[in-house]
Amino acid sequence: MKRVLKKISVCAIMAGCISMLSIGVNADTLLKIGSRGNDVYTIQSKLKNWGYTSSSPDGIYGSNTRSAVMYFQSKNGLVEDGVSGYWTLTKLGMANVNSTLKSGSRGALVIKLQTALINKGYSVGKADGIFGSKTRNAILSFQKANGLTQDGIAGPITQTKVYSSNVTTTASRGTSSTQQMSLDLYWLSRIIHAEAEAEPYKGKVAVGNVIMNRVNSTQFPNTIKGVIFEYYKGIPQFSPVEEGTIYNTPNADSITAAKEALNGTRPVGNCTYFFNPDKAPGKWIVQNKTYVTRIGNHVFYK
Repeated sequence: MKRVLKKISVCAIMAGCISMLSIGVNADTLLKIGSRGNDVYTIQSKLKNWGYTSSSPDGIYGSNTRSAVMYFQSKNGLVEDGVSGYWTLTKLGMANVNSTLKSGSRGALVIKLQTALINKGYSVGKADGIFGSKTRNAILSFQKANGLTQDGIAGPITQTKVYSSNVTTTASRGTSSTQQMSLDLYWLSRIIHAEAEAEPYKGKVAVGNVIMNRVNSTQFPNTIKGVIFEYYKGIPQFSPVEEGTIYNTPNADSITAAKEALNGTRPVGNCTYFFNPDKAPGKWIVQNKTYVTRIGNHVFYK
């Protein structure tokens, strides 16, 4: 009988450990080969700045990133698996909260999250401990404003940022540091390439013109990256974000076009919308905005 009880106790302890591990690992927040987005870009930037890789960040977690992560892990006493989980993110300075909250989550941790969001000016309604649509939308807004991957999930990275007293704020309209200018060129050239690679050069500059107009409008986010990665009702405003082509390396023309747009060239004036009528009807734009011109396959509206 004692042997049976002992076996039961051992099994219970093992089950408890497995349960604790499963909670701590947060598998849905692991960054690994195939992952894409702003968080991957941040990891790559840190690894390059700290000398663990010479590769330029592109937001795509590929073999080079995995190798760099393994190198980082080997130098920091971590398991060398090439996966950026909680402990690796902690060493990278990106996480210090080991939990994941998402739609359907309930309890004291959700109340804490909601209260922090309210204190930072994000509306969640009442801090009731229920992670519903309002809390998810607040998380999406927070992630967008702070350069995080916009998934509406409060994982270790997002929660760490929420609870930080040094939340990164976006640059004000009309002002930019040298670092911000470099980041602006990086993202603007990529959206131009993704949206207008096959378009005439003027059409490339026109796409950049639209992005810059949105940045300068109070109706849209006030950074280039924020505009590109903006979501409306869970849908990205630009299809390359959903398709992943936003992370493709731009060609020389796209980079030059981005520089022109950044320097104020405005071939489509005040336009804030464009689409390819051969690929999408653009019904809402046509009905609610004013047609301005067509360049190549794109029509532009304001």
